[in-house]
Amino acid sequence: MRTFGKFAKDQISQLGKSQKDLAEELGVSPAYISQIFTGKKNPPDLGKPRNRSQLRTWCQFLGASEEDILDLVRYELHRIPPPPNPKFRNMRRLLLQRLDNAAAGLIEEIHGMELHPAENLAVQAMVQIYLVLQEENVRGRAYGTARFKDFCDRARTNRDFVEGELVSFFQQQPFSWSWDTEISDVRFLSESVQIRDATKRLRGLVKTPGLSYPLTVPVVAHVSAGEGFEYTDGGYTAGEGFDQVEIPPGVDHRLAQALYCVKVRGDSLREFFGDGTLLFIKPESWEEIKDGDLVIFKDRNEGKAFVKKVEFAGDNLILKSMNPLYKNTVLAKSGLLLLERVMAIVL
Repeated sequence: MRTFGKFAKDQISQLGKSQKDLAEELGVSPAYISQIFTGKKNPPDLGKPRNRSQLRTWCQFLGASEEDILDLVRYELHRIPPPPNPKFRNMRRLLLQRLDNAAAGLIEEIHGMELHPAENLAVQAMVQIYLVLQEENVRGRAYGTARFKDFCDRARTNRDFVEGELVSFFQQQPFSWSWDTEISDVRFLSESVQIRDATKRLRGLVKTPGLSYPLTVPVVAHVSAGEGFEYTDGGYTAGEGFDQVEIPPGVDHRLAQALYCVKVRGDSLREFFGDGTLLFIKPESWEEIKDGDLVIFKDRNEGKAFVKKVEFAGDNLILKSMNPLYKNTVLAKSGLLLLERVMAIVL
């Protein structure tokens, strides 16, 4: 591995600068710079906090990144071997900025590999989204599956494309991603309408192994004002229902796998919700519920769950019907099997 001094000397030569100019920038003597370049003196330990301003000056003058300079210095001073060069340096920087709830050791793992499997799947998803958005919406010009896969395979191995065009596009987009180490699964999340539209089109075009877009919520039942609906903990497994609907704007996409939805049927709630209104409910949300919230509840003596507004009264709950034709219900907290908050309503 070349020394820090040799690297700095080569950079200065390529940039047409001088050792004297560098010495003036750093506030040191030209002789000191010459000794570093020839190896007679060790470079300063630029990784220490007190040398932060020096590090910035070296980086700016040499036109090099902090990572490159620190790798050289650490190896020369402490014999710490540098990590492998990332396949996509700019993309890695962006992905680490947007990484959500990183598992312990994941960032260190990523830095220790040229291309981590998590990065690879995230880039694959981003390429698919980007290429779908670039498609011309003209009849007869839509991507076929084989053609689209070929485009994706070629694009995600094109370093110039990934590091340039793809990074530039996603820097402007609100998104986050996470990596499930147990199942080697990347989850790519965004509130961008543009990206949501792209992911919907992708579902019908191609399925990416190990990648999911948790943007839909299962509809598990119909509900009306006076009639409850069947609710059993084992009725549906995670993500299942008789229908799937998009998670509404403004709801944290990380909740998508936890939420379920019920659909209003009939006009018994017409003063509040029309037929087909969707209520998105968060399981195990008792602690979040406040007076006036709309809730799903189920007591120990009733086999069905109901939608009501809630008020707390000591150890009791007043569950108010939204239709005046039906009576309010007063229950002790201890008599409830289920109390869950309606997080969002889509009319």
